[in-house]
This record gives sequence, C-alpha cells and structure tokens, in this order.
Amino acid sequence: MRSARWRVLVAVLPSVLAWAVVLATFVGLRDRLPDTLATHFGADGKADGFTGTGAFLPVMTAFLLGSGVLTLVPILRSAKGLGAQRFAVALGYSMSGLLGYAFAALLFANADAGAGAVRASRASLPLWQLGITFAVAAVMGALGWLIASRDTASAAEPGERAAAPRLPLAKGEVATWTRTVGSPVLLAVGAGTALLGAVLTAVGAGTGAWLIVIGLVSAVLARCRVTVDRRGLAVASWCAPRPRVRMPLDRIERATSREATALSLGGWGYRIRGGGSALVFRSGDALFLTLATGREFAVTVDDAATAAALLNTLIERDRRATGERG
Repeated sequence: MRSARWRVLVAVLPSVLAWAVVLATFVGLRDRLPDTLATHFGADGKADGFTGTGAFLPVMTAFLLGSGVLTLVPILRSAKGLGAQRFAVALGYSMSGLLGYAFAALLFANADAGAGAVRASRASLPLWQLGITFAVAAVMGALGWLIASRDTASAAEPGERAAAPRLPLAKGEVATWTRTVGSPVLLAVGAGTALLGAVLTAVGAGTGAWLIVIGLVSAVLARCRVTVDRRGLAVASWCAPRPRVRMPLDRIERATSREATALSLGGWGYRIRGGGSALVFRSGDALFLTLATGREFAVTVDDAATAAALLNTLIERDRRATGERG
C-alpha cells in the first residue's frame, strides 16, 4: 500500500507536466499566433468564440493547475478511503490529458490559420479532434488508475452484516435522531464547476451561466441533514427543505450500518447501482436500508449504528400498531 504522500505526487504531477507542455507550445508558436485567439469552435469546426492572446496563459494555468489542486481534496480528506484516493489519481491524470491536449490543439489551430494579418476567424478545429481529446483523457485516466495502488479496503459482504440492532424505547416514548454530513469532494466539484462557468462566461462561451448554476447547486447539496423519526428516514439540504429523499417506515424492512468506501457505493452524490441506490458524501460510516421491494438504499453519515437501531425499533412499533388497527 503506497502512502497518501505518494498519491499526492502522482496526482499533481501530470497537471504540472501538462501545464509545462502547453506553456512550451505557446512560447514556440508565439510568433505565429494572431493577437486574438479562436477559443471556441462550432460543430463544423469553424471558430465562433474569441479571446485575447494575453488572457490565454492565465486561463490555461487556472484550468490545469486548478484541476490538479482540486484532485487533492479526496486524497487529503480520505485517509481510510483508499478507493477514493485511487479514483482521484485516475481523475487527475484524465483531466490533465484532456485539458493539456485541448489547449495544445487550440494553439496549433490558431497558428495554422496563417501569419501576419490573417485573423483568428480563419482558424478551424475539426470535430475529430474532440474524439482524440477524449481518447487521450481515457488513456491517461487508465494510466493513473494503474499507477495508483489497489484499494485493499473491501466492503463487507451482505452476509457479513450485523444483525438488525434495536434501540430500547418505553411505550409511548418518542425519539428523533439527526446528524449533518458534508462532502468535501462534492463541494470541490461544485466550486470548480462554478469557477469554470465564470471563466467561460468571461470569455464569451454560452454554456458558462449553466455551469455556474450547476456548480452552485452542487455546492449547496454538498452538506445535508439526515433525520430518523416516527415518519422514517429523511435526507435534505442543510439550508432548504427541498429537494429531499424520504423513506417512510412502511417501505423499510430493516436497517444496518457498516463502514463503506465511496467507490464501493458507486462514487459521490446520488448513485443508482445494481440492486439499489445511495447518497454518498464521503467514505466511512454508512446507514443501509433493506427496502420492502428487496432493493437497498444507503447514506453515508456518522453514528449510523444509532440511526439503524432507532429505525428498527420504530419499524417494529409501526408494524405492531398497524396489526392492532387491523
């Protein structure tokens, strides 16, 4: 098992190298570049968005080095989540390959448009270049995945889960359990997306405003409150009642808890996986619900054992009350 320090170096290095390569390409082509660079191309490959040459280096630096810094978040915050760290390394390589190739291809497209008084509007970037960009990203991501050490932390198998616990409650006694849980990964992704949207808006790209909205929504949903009471389980944003996920007691068969890595649950955010779904904020303690449909729902939250015990008690009480009414 390699140390987190090694993972930090491995994850950041490709971003720095890609930045150095693009910078060297810019310096080498500087005399052939127009004063205004074509920075956006339509489906036909023709330039339809432009920005000043002087803005290229700051924007390129922010994208490449910024993506490298964002990649560090799950590595530094997931000491036990080796799968999360390995995913972060692969993501760092993939983003470096994608952005590095895209920026270099953009420079060559502008240089090949002509010299002297030839305007950037003559620059073109064929659509097949997009395919190469994604191919480079895939290859680099796979390389990062192989370089990072394998995740040795395995999630418990269904048969290994503890028996459904109970929390003793006196007749007529009412209890509520609630915890807040945050996700540094979702917060970083939201902030990065909003920043990317702001940069694209500044250079005149039409998708910038949507990216800002998506980024802000992701940042808001990166911290939620999980509540267990007589109505069942509810998960909602810490600052707004909607959107939220609610699981009534009559939909839940049993509740258990165990440690889980984010990747074993499918990644961060709301995940739909084989046999169920999950709300994943980080690796660690998680609450698992077996639903009446046979599917499973999970949410990562601290003190999940207490939440599971209270849910099982409330489920048993609800069934008893339903039987008495029947």
